[in-house]
Amino acid sequence: MNDNVKLIGLLVIGIVIGAGGMMILAPPNAGGQVYTLTTAGSTTVYPLSQEWAVYFNLDYPLISVNPSTGGSGLGQSQIADGLIDVGASSSYPDEDYRIANPDIEIIPVSADALGIVANPAVNGTSFKMDCDMAVAIFQANVTTWEDFENTFNVVIAATGDINVYVRSDASGTTATFAKWLETADENTNANGAEYEWGLGHSETVTWPASISAVEGNPGVASGVLSDDRGIGYVGLAFMEDLTPIDLYNPGSNEYITPSLENALKALPDEITDPGQNLMNSNSTGAYPIARLLYYLVNPDSLHWYTIAYLNWVLVQGQQYISDVGYVPISGTSAQIYALSVVAALSPSV
Repeated sequence: MNDNVKLIGLLVIGIVIGAGGMMILAPPNAGGQVYTLTTAGSTTVYPLSQEWAVYFNLDYPLISVNPSTGGSGLGQSQIADGLIDVGASSSYPDEDYRIANPDIEIIPVSADALGIVANPAVNGTSFKMDCDMAVAIFQANVTTWEDFENTFNVVIAATGDINVYVRSDASGTTATFAKWLETADENTNANGAEYEWGLGHSETVTWPASISAVEGNPGVASGVLSDDRGIGYVGLAFMEDLTPIDLYNPGSNEYITPSLENALKALPDEITDPGQNLMNSNSTGAYPIARLLYYLVNPDSLHWYTIAYLNWVLVQGQQYISDVGYVPISGTSAQIYALSVVAALSPSV
């Protein structure tokens, strides 16, 4: 990119602070050129990227956003290779990725909760579990609903096999859920039913053979909804028509319902590391599997319009997050951190 074009890009992504907050300056229509920005990755983030694409283009019709999915692993790998403009990830990339790609910027764009959902036939609309119970199901330590009742001294409406649905693709949702399952030792069950998670916390997990592995949050939600003995894990936006299970938070000694409000309670007052752990927060009412959702950019293949889009996402775009079932980070420590990262970016191509 020549110096004149780069200068225009820097002017375009300049910001104006006024009563309405941050605004992106509209670019000049040089010959009617339209710019296309590509995103790919997390199935959790995908509905949010779709929503943002529509409203961003209404505000800035010269810039078109083209979102696609494929899982967090795909988004992370493609942004590292410079194949897309923005990678979407529903988990903080693991240490091996960060070491291999030290220049990739990891930017929180929204908060979320993920949780365990059951078919309503399993136990109606009321269901509570702690982490030991979840480990026993997802590690196939108990395989029938009768075994589950007897092991944990609870009453469940369903009988027969526990039909478990999990992710088959490289998934940030899987990585986050498995990290929470590793916290089972923070529970103390009065009946002595203590379990330890032994399958790791990678974006892909080698599940027991009896478990049904399907693709994406939609695949898990659909599987559970069609199976009257089904249970699985999904992001907050994919819980519709299913029974969301209240999960025990050992940090606050409460059973907490997955919700936008309860996920936001897990955010700390200050964030200095985008990978900061939000699980099992000791804040009253905090949902135990809260997380941040991320956009990733590669400074070596960064266009001015990508920076303009990121600025918009973190300010104007926050008003649309609740529409798709996620948690806006406006006014939180996550937004402050993210804006500081974007403010330091400059175009490289």
